[in-house]
Amino acid sequence: MNNIRKELFINAQPEVVWRHLEDPELLAGWLMRNNLRAEKGADFQFMQQPSGNWDGTIQSRLVEFDPPHRMAFTWNANSICADTLVTIDLEAKDGGTMLLLLHTNWEGAVGDLDRHYQSHSQGWEDHLSVLEKQVLGETCARPSPAIDWSRFSLFVAINASPERLFDAWTTSSGLESFFVDMMAIYDREGRLLDASERVMPGCRYVWRWDSGALARGAFVAVDPGRQVSFTFGDSKVSITLHPHKAGTLLELSQFDMADDEHNRMHVHTNCRAAWVYFLTVLKTLLEQGLDSRDRSRETAGSFSTYFDPIASGLIGKGGE
Repeated sequence: MNNIRKELFINAQPEVVWRHLEDPELLAGWLMRNNLRAEKGADFQFMQQPSGNWDGTIQSRLVEFDPPHRMAFTWNANSICADTLVTIDLEAKDGGTMLLLLHTNWEGAVGDLDRHYQSHSQGWEDHLSVLEKQVLGETCARPSPAIDWSRFSLFVAINASPERLFDAWTTSSGLESFFVDMMAIYDREGRLLDASERVMPGCRYVWRWDSGALARGAFVAVDPGRQVSFTFGDSKVSITLHPHKAGTLLELSQFDMADDEHNRMHVHTNCRAAWVYFLTVLKTLLEQGLDSRDRSRETAGSFSTYFDPIASGLIGKGGE
């Protein structure tokens, strides 16, 4: 079996990168939960959720520890049953750090060695990418973005085709599956569309939230399979579908919102929170087949800035 070799340049000094190797909390941030003791010869474990025939634990021993240059530790999972070796070297280069990771000593491993190699090779690639972001997030000051209170955009990757997502946003049955309790859509002549019939520009809608509130509006633009937009109170919402790997990157934008104290809280902030909730419901539905909505009249709007459990009598003033 080939050894795994990964190289990564990080724009930070070796001493900075090293902290993310020797500090158990920072190590957990980019790799796994662990109980590392930064002493040569110390036994420790990496831990995460079990997967397949792996029990979720990596048994390790720190065999080399030379700050801030080299760390080496054994790597033995119950699915491997051998002390493979992970060696990480840091070298100062071009004002930053060249990191070299080698995962070796696979000769005694059991099971499907090609599968072990592929999963660990991809795993190290992913984890080192997180390490770079973690280090740079510590060393690079990020300016606070200016907030445009008239609009916002949200993104979510969903393992479903653009066509399937388009139906979710452009048919009564689709919108009722994750978003509203009742959706009625009428064409320009006033005809009620069938539940699976896609909207067209100019169609009007009436929907009822699970809380019982009613809303009316219209679809203003439809680009089949790619984009749909509709009025939403005094603002507008557009859904844009970007093919992404085996699924779709969904972009939701709400815009044309008035910028005043009331709308900043009760439109911009409130709607942003609500859309995060409904996009999560949609992702869960399409990927896992579960409708995770709260369908209760009393608590269905608990994500909203308008929600007041005391005024509605759900809890007492002291939180009882």
